[in-house]
Amino acid sequence: VAVLTVAAVEGFAPPPPLVGLHAYPSSISSSSTIGRNKNNNHNNHNNIICLSLQQQESSSSAFLTSEEQRAAEVFDNLFDNDSGDDDDDHDHGEHQISLDDLSRLLASLDITAEPDEEAALFAYLDRDGNGSVEFADEFLPWYRATVQASRDQAATFQALLVGRRTVETFDRTPVSDDVLERALGCAIAAPNRSGSEPWRFIQVGPETVRKLQELNALLPPTEEEDDDNSMESSSQGCTHSKTVDWSTIPGWCVVTTKVSHDGHRVIDDDVFLDDFKSTCCAIQNIMLSLWSEGIGSKWTSGPVQKTPEFAQLVGVDTARERVVGCIWYGFATGGLINADPKRRQKTVDDVWTRLP
Repeated sequence: VAVLTVAAVEGFAPPPPLVGLHAYPSSISSSSTIGRNKNNNHNNHNNIICLSLQQQESSSSAFLTSEEQRAAEVFDNLFDNDSGDDDDDHDHGEHQISLDDLSRLLASLDITAEPDEEAALFAYLDRDGNGSVEFADEFLPWYRATVQASRDQAATFQALLVGRRTVETFDRTPVSDDVLERALGCAIAAPNRSGSEPWRFIQVGPETVRKLQELNALLPPTEEEDDDNSMESSSQGCTHSKTVDWSTIPGWCVVTTKVSHDGHRVIDDDVFLDDFKSTCCAIQNIMLSLWSEGIGSKWTSGPVQKTPEFAQLVGVDTARERVVGCIWYGFATGGLINADPKRRQKTVDDVWTRLP
């Protein structure tokens, strides 16, 4: 989603204001902002354009960022495609674009706008009133402000990614199925190289949870439990903690990945690995979606999930699919702010290798 920042244009009728856009920075939904949603659904951000009534100015610079270099390349390509000119030794400052060109330029830069919004933007950018827009002096200053707004939005999203943590204890209040449904919508959007959509998600209710805990109690204790029989002693609390009352966990979702096409044709190891990685991405998407709505979660696995009895209780045909894990979810006891912080030993520089 791109954010378009323009000044008010005489005769331009703004669309109604948008409110409650949780995914955007707070400044986007302020009283100084107006916007349009093609689908009239504030939860669908893909076709939203926001027009600020506050004029944004940016001083010219001899140095272009990567985003600005790309805009210059796309700007030049408008003329290369029209003329068939393959010569790279020309200056984009020599070219000026029309309204139709601006529409193509915005689309190529992943900025969605309605025709009336494109016309308003063109009128704003055409500062000298000659019926065309030049790159360096007219388009670029506005685009710089737009890029900055996009970076602010990206920072909000990145903060959500970095801020997510594993939650160990939950309040008993149940989580609405609508929250899980939205999380599963994010799950099935995960990268899936083969297009096989290998995942399945099984919501487990209280009666089945009771049977799972009875099954877990029959298993011999693990070494971790012998050392310290508590939930906090293991990152796999769901699978081998004998002291935790599983009925206190409000949400359960078992995730599987397929191991055969129809129960007979076994997937080869390479394909299974690709599918397994896709399913892991889906689990991450679930947990991030839950976190974004104030719901904590914990990805669990362990001995009980590998038993045929577990598979039978949750309706898994082991000839077709394999359990990847179980997601506990619910409102975090004490709030998400009190969730155990991540403890990473390595920095980005420790894991980032650069090759020439």
